[in-house]
Amino acid sequence: MMSRFASLFLICCLICLSFTLAYCESEDSDLDLIPHTLENLEANKSSQDITSSISGKTYVEDAVTGWLNRSDLQVPLPIQNLNLRNRISLDIDYKWQIDKWVTLSLSDRLNDYVGNSISLFSNGSVGNDFREGFLTFEVFQGNYLEAGRINIKNGTALGYNPTDFFKTQSTVNIVSMDPSAMKDDRLGTVMIEGQRIWENGTVTVAFSPKLQKESPLVTSSTASWDALFGKTNYTNRFLSSLSFNIASLNPQALIFFDDIGTHLGLSLSQIISSSVVGYLEWAGVSEENLEGRAIASARNTGLLSSGTPPALQSNSGQAFQHDIAVGASWTSDSKLTINLEYHYHQAGFNGSDFNRWVSLGKSNSTLAQEVWFIRQYASDQQEPLMQHEIFARFDYPDVIQSKLNLGLVAFFSPYDGSVLVQESGQYFLSRVLTFGGFLSESSGSKSSEYGTLPWALSLTLRVLWYL
Repeated sequence: MMSRFASLFLICCLICLSFTLAYCESEDSDLDLIPHTLENLEANKSSQDITSSISGKTYVEDAVTGWLNRSDLQVPLPIQNLNLRNRISLDIDYKWQIDKWVTLSLSDRLNDYVGNSISLFSNGSVGNDFREGFLTFEVFQGNYLEAGRINIKNGTALGYNPTDFFKTQSTVNIVSMDPSAMKDDRLGTVMIEGQRIWENGTVTVAFSPKLQKESPLVTSSTASWDALFGKTNYTNRFLSSLSFNIASLNPQALIFFDDIGTHLGLSLSQIISSSVVGYLEWAGVSEENLEGRAIASARNTGLLSSGTPPALQSNSGQAFQHDIAVGASWTSDSKLTINLEYHYHQAGFNGSDFNRWVSLGKSNSTLAQEVWFIRQYASDQQEPLMQHEIFARFDYPDVIQSKLNLGLVAFFSPYDGSVLVQESGQYFLSRVLTFGGFLSESSGSKSSEYGTLPWALSLTLRVLWYL
């Protein structure tokens, strides 16, 4: 395994070297091709000398959340269920243009939690989320090297991204259920990345080394100072991607290697009209199903003994598994955008698997712990629990010009009709003060996908103060 990744890393370095030796092309005319980690650098930089500068934001966030928990939960939780929690955070996100060719980026959040049995500034209440910290070096115009902790993102869908291979075990606590918000506000991965950008395309290669053994899945609500490299860098990983801009069609092909195997990916977006965009993502790899991977992770991290049998007995060994996200967005003249998507996750539960999940969990408290772990593992991997899922998203900025934004995200289960939905609103009182509210509901029968969640209703009130 190590020899294979060593060879891939050598290939990565050689490709980066070839970028370096390539002649300089004219400055890109399509800035949308430039990745998020580079776009500000490229957009703000002229062909003249650039003096040192710092740009970014610092803000204080206070978010208090209350939950209305179910008293008749079919599968009992193995841990105490929260009913009230407050998080106050100091959030920084900055880019330092050191000189014309080098930029330093840093994104970090300091948190303190209060709620249930956690008191202010007590042990386990204070922690830190080190999201990103990396250097960007423009070797020649359009040729970049980056090194550090980087949140590298792929995929055109909003509710689920099969080709977003670095998403696993990277989530941090945020108030929004919107997967696109989680994608922007998560832990990066320590890596070295090379990119070649030209007028109609981008080539990216990245290698992420193993730094620590895999960390156990965190099931408690306590905070931590751990940088969590055991989540983001517990195995060697390599990514290569090629994207093009061909008229109104934007394809991307990806290949990704990790301890599971070789992942193939394809992403497409197509402008259909001035208000409609269609998109498709596909990824495939030979792997075990959701239960098999969850139980293997629990054994590897010591949460289950090596001889513990799978509770559901649904694992049939490795097979080539497909993941698909297909959808479209429509934008009105008033800037309302609606996204509708279908997600297919072949390795997830089918209806029979989920029914066994419920029946086993409610019949035996020991099995309840194992079956809940499978569900938490799926969430930690940012993959659907079930094989089929429908997703909808509404985004309505400037309902009141420069004052009020409204939004909604919803997940629908085609198996049982249960729904998980979150409505949100943000009111911009001034340039430095924003108030927000997030109302979340999980509805369905007692034995349905979302009706078995521990809470039926939650409300979060948030204040942002920009410094």
